[in-house]
Amino acid sequence: MTPKLLSASLMLVLFLVGCAPVLNSPQPVLPKNEPEFSPAMRPAPTAESASGQASAPITEPVSGEPDTATQLYISGTFHIETNRKSWPDVDAFLAFIEHATTLGMKWSIGADVGWLEGEPRAAEVVQKTTALGVEWDVHTHVHADRARAAALIRQFGGTPTSVYSGFLIQDWDKFVPEATYRGENWVLGVLWGAVNCPGHRPGCDEQTPGVWSPSSADNYTMHDPAGMLIHVGGGTHQLADGRALAEQIAAGQVSAPVVSFTVMVTPSTLQIFPGEDGLEEIRVFYAEMNEYGFVRWATIEETARAWDAAGRIPSQVGAE
Repeated sequence: MTPKLLSASLMLVLFLVGCAPVLNSPQPVLPKNEPEFSPAMRPAPTAESASGQASAPITEPVSGEPDTATQLYISGTFHIETNRKSWPDVDAFLAFIEHATTLGMKWSIGADVGWLEGEPRAAEVVQKTTALGVEWDVHTHVHADRARAAALIRQFGGTPTSVYSGFLIQDWDKFVPEATYRGENWVLGVLWGAVNCPGHRPGCDEQTPGVWSPSSADNYTMHDPAGMLIHVGGGTHQLADGRALAEQIAAGQVSAPVVSFTVMVTPSTLQIFPGEDGLEEIRVFYAEMNEYGFVRWATIEETARAWDAAGRIPSQVGAE
């Protein structure tokens, strides 16, 4: 072999040896249509209360209609009185609440101590409704029974809210921030169902939709910017008036950020108080209200928290 041929052969061998690791190495695996990351793919954040526990969200409307500057918070409520003639049939009552909460409405119940202590199935009702997301407010006709009612709700497995539901405005001076029963405290924070005289006679009930902080018994509808208590107005409770209120907001006739309205149902008849509208009419009302993007379904206490978070701007529709 000539020197030139030997030199060429040697160079070829060296080239092949140097390339061997590359030729024998495994080929990279290409991704198979892997999607690009999008912010919309992030998991939704979980709402938490101040205690760190997950809290039930305020139900949003299903409509795609854009929100207005005003949001209408609608709640449902019952008052169970001490008078046995007004007590609900437990099975029918539980069935009603199950259907009503399945819709997406949020409910608050106020029960006097006579029912809490006298109804054999009171603990069952508190536990089952609490499991459905219902909140238990304090409703007593004897002012001194507030902490006692709250203690009974706790005893039955519920958590009493800070709502004093149903009271005489003239008792304003009796309101104290904290009441105690057998070592258990209850703290007042929210007022609902103010009346000027007992018996729900014409002209007795405060029926202004909206939220504010009352100044005093003599100036109950005057907002006190430094007030400690929050009044959540229920309106007339009539479905037709709830519709009219939504129409006012949609027309831009209400400027406050948070307005409230409450559907009140009589436990013994399971009909709107006062009136004869029942579950079917409430179901239609719920569907109609969901067409408005500004409607929020919330309990009475949730409504008060929303008003506080929105800047505590008073709203009194019809009295502005």
